[in-house]
Amino acid sequence: MKIALISPYPDITAFGVRTISAFLRAHGHETRLFFLPDPLGDELLADVERYPDTALDRLAELCADCDLIGVSLMTNYFDNAEQITRRLKRTLKAPVVWGGVHPTIRPAECIERADFVCVGDGEEAFLELAERLQNGGDVTNIKNIWAREGGKLFKNQVRPLSQNLDAYPAPDYSHKDHFVLWEGRIVPLKPALTEKLLTSGSVSRLLGKTGYQTMTGRGCPHKCTYCINDAIKRLYGPKGYLRWRSTEHVMRELEQAKRDMPFIGFVWISDDAFFGRKLESIKAFCAAYKARVGLPFTCLASPLTMSEEKMEALIDAGLIYLQMGVQSGSPRIQELFNRKAMGNEKMLAAMRVINAFRDRMFPPNYDFILDTPYETREDKRQSVRFIADIPKPFRLQPFSLVLYPGTRLHEMAVADGFIGDERREVYTKSYTMRRPDYFNLLILLSKGGHFPSALLRFLSSRPAAALFGSKIAAPLVRLVFDGLRLAKRSVKRLVGRP
Repeated sequence: MKIALISPYPDITAFGVRTISAFLRAHGHETRLFFLPDPLGDELLADVERYPDTALDRLAELCADCDLIGVSLMTNYFDNAEQITRRLKRTLKAPVVWGGVHPTIRPAECIERADFVCVGDGEEAFLELAERLQNGGDVTNIKNIWAREGGKLFKNQVRPLSQNLDAYPAPDYSHKDHFVLWEGRIVPLKPALTEKLLTSGSVSRLLGKTGYQTMTGRGCPHKCTYCINDAIKRLYGPKGYLRWRSTEHVMRELEQAKRDMPFIGFVWISDDAFFGRKLESIKAFCAAYKARVGLPFTCLASPLTMSEEKMEALIDAGLIYLQMGVQSGSPRIQELFNRKAMGNEKMLAAMRVINAFRDRMFPPNYDFILDTPYETREDKRQSVRFIADIPKPFRLQPFSLVLYPGTRLHEMAVADGFIGDERREVYTKSYTMRRPDYFNLLILLSKGGHFPSALLRFLSSRPAAALFGSKIAAPLVRLVFDGLRLAKRSVKRLVGRP
């Protein structure tokens, strides 16, 4: 089978698409990968075509001899997938299968646009679909696959999650039959262009090195109500959802990546909860990594899984930067997010552990979620007050909440009337679309970790918040907020960053 795999995500890492490509190739099929970063970037707009006609015409030409076409998507890239699919189906006969997070959560919506929908993990399901199509077999009873045939819809159950992640090859970075949308045209993706695109990533820019992104596991031990992990966990059940690749499997991938792409300057481990590994597992990983890879690396942490012993082992192996979810300093919102166990004292304790290694790593990045519809002024004020207590140095990464379908918070918001036009308020909302209010302004001013804590405490005091957070002060706050945003865009254009 000749199979096209298309990623509309904003960068070319696309771990899932690359892993499925490698899995299909290992079973004798030919794959052609297309990376189509959204030209709009984070500036999402509703009812706007994402790609120029010339690029999609070229895509159709390159897919003309394919037997099956796969498109991966998250909710924010629904419009991208729809435009791509609509153009391909206009001239091609190959069936189109949609997979990824959004089809997993809303297969009924997606099967109206695609011929097949893959629900959940895609490796075995995609392979079985391809081979049944190749052999003329029945495609209506494949686990994980929804199918339409003869006017009937077949909704098949998910298969058990594979507990052996080593059965899947490392992601496909072969550059063979890889293409990318670059400067308005679809061109072959060669190593030099891969280096350029990886170097433009946000963490690569921060660290001044070219990052290689990978995952050493799948799943998350937490059940945050805003997170899609919780929705998928409810689909499969919590048992066996958090899985890890063996250390040997990861080391072979990274050694190969270093050989094939000598420009790699650090490894970006993007597991949702790398610190969720047991201490013994982390120590074994670190010993192998230090001996066989030896590059600096980054990873994600959570307050409940942080420990001094884990940090010591990771720092010794080359950890230079980490990101940790804080989300809110308000106990009420922490409970809403199902993060009550990660209260302020627990988070500050984790931050103090991280801070003890400040001389051996870049300042950590702490994530905050803004614009929660259930927040009061007091909840926001408490978050800002909490920021004033964070030990320096640090950086903040504030995200505007996107109420993704399938999450418990989305279900609550729909029931409580907080979502009106879902396509505009969810599908085409970016996490960068922060509300220009007083408390968000204080958080943005604190992003670099340099804002004086004493001043932040004063500005977030109840009297100051009542004055500057009032309706009278709102136009001035918006003016400052918009000025900061325009300044940031100007700097990006000046240095040529995406």
